[in-house]
This record gives sequence, C-alpha cells and structure tokens, in this order.
Amino acid sequence: MNTRLTIGIVSFCVALTGLVLANLFLYMMIGEINRKRPEKSPVSYFGFTFPKTLRILAEYRNAYPDGRLHFYALAAFSLAIAGLASVAVCVRIIG
Repeated sequence: MNTRLTIGIVSFCVALTGLVLANLFLYMMIGEINRKRPEKSPVSYFGFTFPKTLRILAEYRNAYPDGRLHFYALAAFSLAIAGLASVAVCVRIIG
C-alpha cells in the first residue's frame, strides 16, 4: 500500500476522532450549563452554529471558571483541524 494513502487514512481517522471528542465535550458543557440555568430556559442540544458554540464556551467559562471542558473541546477541535490539514496534504490539495 502506498505510504501517502496510509498516512491519509490515519489522518482522516484522527480528524474524525477529534471531531467526535469535540462534540462530546460540547454536549457535556451544555449539560453543565443547563444545571445552572432556570428550568424554563435551557440551552438546546440541537442545531449548532458558530455563534451558539461561542456562546456556550463563554457561558461555561463564566459558570465554571475552574472547569476544564472548554480546554478539552478546543484541544480536540485543534486535533481535528490538524488531521484534516494532513489529509489535504496527502490528497495533494495543499502543497
């Protein structure tokens, strides 16, 4: 098997793992935020947009200043971006 193909497949798996982990941590943050909010105004688990994600991160940092979930989510997302960049190099989209 070609080395470029093998690295591309591994990088794609790393990217998917990073995205799944980032999503998992984001769901965990929503659960923690909803515990502090009143019953009538919870944050929805469905429909993610960039502004909503930023609002969730900011609200989590305000509610839990010593919490680590936002750090883990950003690290997992960075891992996914690095994996996707590596896939783009392997497919010769970049470089």
